Amino acid sequence: MKQLLSGVGLILLLTFVACREEVHTPRPIAYYRIELPDHSYRLFDTLYPYQFEYSKLSYITAVKNPDHEPYWINIVYPSFNANLFVSYKKVSTNIDTLINDSKSFVSAQIQKADDIIEYHIYDSLLNVYGISYDIQGTNVACPYQFWLTDNKSHFFRASLYFNHTPNNDSAAPVIDYIKKDMMHLIETFSWK
Repeated sequence: MKQLLSGVGLILLLTFVACREEVHTPRPIAYYRIELPDHSYRLFDTLYPYQFEYSKLSYITAVKNPDHEPYWINIVYPSFNANLFVSYKKVSTNIDTLINDSKSFVSAQIQKADDIIEYHIYDSLLNVYGISYDIQGTNVACPYQFWLTDNKSHFFRASLYFNHTPNNDSAAPVIDYIKKDMMHLIETFSWK
């Protein structure tokens, strides 16, 4: 009889344990994993007064607008829904104005930026000087931009924008990927 009661007790105990309602814990919000290819580049060498290497994931379009100066281009990343807007100006006596304008574009990001890191660019061999700005923050519209000059006759400026509302936490892998492309552009940049 004791064995029967212990067997029934064991079965009842297992039944109660097995019939317990399962607690569902909601998963945190997640983002799709973005598979990024290895970096590979091609040369932009045309009749423009500058040349550089740019990503094979992108293509270049000329900006055809009478309000803009010649040699303006857009480097388009269709798979990332991003654009690198590039402007070029011939320098006469307005170099300080152009540099200050570039700094004011960066200053416009201060309210939403967590940090702005400046990198000074100095290549006396190729006569390329400038500053790049790594603008960090979740809601920053332009996470990376730079300007280059030869301090005599050329001024080149580029800024990265996405075609969607910024959420740089989820776009961080893509931003880092394009930043590397932009740094490569700077490293391979030369005047003609």
